[in-house]
Amino acid sequence: MKKEDLLAEDAAVAQLDAELVVDYLEGNPKFFEQHPRVLQRLNLKHEQQGSVSLIERQQKVLRDKVASLEDEITTLMSRAQHNEQLFRKYSEMYQKLLQAHDFDAAVHALEQGFCEHMGLSALNLKFSDNSLPIADKFQFHADTHKQLLSRRFNENSVYLGRITKEEHKLLFADEANIQSVALVQLGEQGELGLLIVGSQDPLHFDPSMDFLLLSQLQSLLGYLLPALLKVQGKK
Repeated sequence: MKKEDLLAEDAAVAQLDAELVVDYLEGNPKFFEQHPRVLQRLNLKHEQQGSVSLIERQQKVLRDKVASLEDEITTLMSRAQHNEQLFRKYSEMYQKLLQAHDFDAAVHALEQGFCEHMGLSALNLKFSDNSLPIADKFQFHADTHKQLLSRRFNENSVYLGRITKEEHKLLFADEANIQSVALVQLGEQGELGLLIVGSQDPLHFDPSMDFLLLSQLQSLLGYLLPALLKVQGKK
């Protein structure tokens, strides 16, 4: 038999022996408890610490695992606290909207909620019906509105993410440095218009984000705005 064949055979036997040891230890998890002297004699190579005992290595692994779990718990608690604060801010905004007696009061409630309390950079409303008795800054040309809807809304009636320079000019006028947006359709099919919220943080509104709170606000505005616009028309 050639030397290469002998070496290959020895390697295969060694691999088989290792697999048998692994299988045995997995099937007898209390082996080291019953044979502590074997555990004490085992040493493992560590890149930074050199030779360490198996017990020391296990302790190090456990310490690392505990530290990792503590970091995860801290992150989850921080996220839960942030979500609770956000929910409270939305709840306060809902209450202000329900108390609004006209369109201007509703706009003020939205501006206060998003810009003052949540620290976002811009808030706007755009309506496709040019006959509405509201300021020009709230008016939306119907053709442009439909074009934007077809581009940004597919399966969902809420869009989160980036927009083009052309869309930025249409939605925010002179508001500079808006990096990400939330666009919320108003009306059952978006026929009423859009709620537009902008942030200077490019990651604040991201397509992967959950938009449950915005969807709830969308339903509330869809119910409130038509009546408030009628009141506005009687002034």
